[in-house]
Amino acid sequence: MKYLIPFDFTSITENALTQSIQFAAHDGGEIYIVHIVDDAEQVYVKEVQLKEYVKTLNHPENVKISSHVSVGAVLTDIGKIADYHEADLVIMGTHGVDSMQKLFGSKAVKVIKNSSVPFIILQEGSGLTDLKKIVMPISIERKSIQVLKYAAKFSKLFNAEIHLVGRVHEDSFLKHKENTNVILINDFLVDNKIQHHFEIVNVSKSDFMDFILSYSEKIGANLIATTYFSDAMMPVFEKFVQNLIINPKNIPVLCVNAQSLTKADATLSLMTS
Repeated sequence: MKYLIPFDFTSITENALTQSIQFAAHDGGEIYIVHIVDDAEQVYVKEVQLKEYVKTLNHPENVKISSHVSVGAVLTDIGKIADYHEADLVIMGTHGVDSMQKLFGSKAVKVIKNSSVPFIILQEGSGLTDLKKIVMPISIERKSIQVLKYAAKFSKLFNAEIHLVGRVHEDSFLKHKENTNVILINDFLVDNKIQHHFEIVNVSKSDFMDFILSYSEKIGANLIATTYFSDAMMPVFEKFVQNLIINPKNIPVLCVNAQSLTKADATLSLMTS
């Protein structure tokens, strides 16, 4: 796999890069480091600085590392750069729970909005070296299962178990929609021989986020996988994803933008990818 790492010389992005190297060692992946500047006059100086930094990195022989400085805007261009270089995954550091959490959480979501490539978002101090349990929230929305194909890839790579967590619905129509998703998910995971567990809980919509985080902590989850709906009419779900990204447990979050993955039905994308 090819991993793109946005890098700005801060400790947050240094951690993301270190974790990415260890992550990539499992499949002999390629690391592509990109530093974005807003002025072409900065390119030469930053290229020299970045190349010198790369020389200091310790990495396994099966991990190839390259770097580049690009002129652009972080919020809109990371996705474009990832697409251009055919990256399979972006691993990005972000600020965690502090006085600026809403700002940085929002920025991370904006970056994801502008990308068709999946992201793993890491807070400072988060790790990816021992991926054994993945928690994936599911909902009545068919798009919510788009992230499953990526979670499944990492499950196979690390021999990790996927825990699917959903809510009990009293309304018969909503219950049918979620049951349909559960059946699709189960069939997919069984067919691909992936370890998994369902946890359907009777909690309110407002308490679902807290349950996801407490459940993740209880089982020792190393990753939370979620799908971002870029539909303009889903502001509540955008907040849900933003809060996952900056979760106080410092659990890394795998996130894909369902809207940009395919123009076809989400189920078709899941089953044929």
